[in-house]
Amino acid sequence: MFMTPTSVRATKDRLLAAAAALFAERGFHGTKIRDIAARARVNVAAGNYHYGSKKALYLAVLRAQFAAIRASLAARGATRSPSELARLGRRELADLLRARVKVMLDILIGPPPGLHGTLMQREMCDPSEALPVIVDEFIRPVTREMEDIVAHLVPGLDRRTVERCVISVAAQAYFYRSVMPAMLLMLGEPAYPRGFSRELAEHVTEFSLGGMERLAAGTRRARRTA
Repeated sequence: MFMTPTSVRATKDRLLAAAAALFAERGFHGTKIRDIAARARVNVAAGNYHYGSKKALYLAVLRAQFAAIRASLAARGATRSPSELARLGRRELADLLRARVKVMLDILIGPPPGLHGTLMQREMCDPSEALPVIVDEFIRPVTREMEDIVAHLVPGLDRRTVERCVISVAAQAYFYRSVMPAMLLMLGEPAYPRGFSRELAEHVTEFSLGGMERLAAGTRRARRTA
């Protein structure tokens, strides 16, 4: 049967959507290619034809998520080139950090929570062969971008401290996703309410800025003593 470019695209999109949902529900190892094909309403041969293997389909799902996050960061003014960063003042840099934290929280906790957070939790609990790709193509680049922002924002910090500051910022955001069922019980809510991620972004940013400034002040004192 001849397939038009439109029907080929539609089949690939259905496979990608079905795979994303099942990988989020069951993780890579718990998902079978025949279940993806069934949910996408295609035969297994079609899945193999379009993507080649379960791993290739998983990577396609992950890369689509990475692209969507990058597009969201760009659309919301949360990215800057190295030359642009060098021209920003402290207030603009703080706003940039705040914007990135807000995007992170919107993706992780919503409402509604995005697939990315669930996929990453599954991957961290039961790593697949794709983990090196996740680290190289997404975690490292995004982390370096945040490190550049922090290094310009608090120039007194050494490189290792900058790295740890960025990890601390990310950890505050991921906490609310990783313990979401318990947090919702504590809040007495069925889901995080609208506006919650904005409040958290403000808190995480201000809390982190205070910590960074304290670390920088400690470094300055140590240098004067030396």
